[in-house]
Amino acid sequence: MHKQNFITLTLVISGLALSPVVAENIEHRAEVESALTQTQNQNPSSVTSSISTVLYNRGLEEETANKLALALLEGEDEMYLSLLLRTLDAQNIVSQEESLEYLSRVALHKKKLDLKSYDSLVGMVAHITKSRVDAHTLKQLGYLAKVNKQLSV
Repeated sequence: MHKQNFITLTLVISGLALSPVVAENIEHRAEVESALTQTQNQNPSSVTSSISTVLYNRGLEEETANKLALALLEGEDEMYLSLLLRTLDAQNIVSQEESLEYLSRVALHKKKLDLKSYDSLVGMVAHITKSRVDAHTLKQLGYLAKVNKQLSV
């Protein structure tokens, strides 16, 4: 009986000692998730916040993910990129989620991005689909690149 009281007392004390640590960890996680949700609610279609969210979900700190996403889209017009991603998704070339995964990978490796060029669009689609791009898709990408160049002038 004496051993049982000792074990019970040890478990109760351990639970009391560790509860602030667990509560603090849960509270911090809730704050971070709240901040991400608030950012997404302010601008739900923001490509920057979407890329940042993908990077955060991969394990990067929130601040670092935001910096990388902003650095990637520094030269790109966010509205233009958002329309491009929607168009690629609507034409069943690649989904918006796959595009965001690709863009987050590019941001993580700090590569330059020029989605107004035909070669970059073809490279992105080939990388996402992991296969050769068919003639019909090449024609669609050529048209998108032509329109994008006209819009950027």
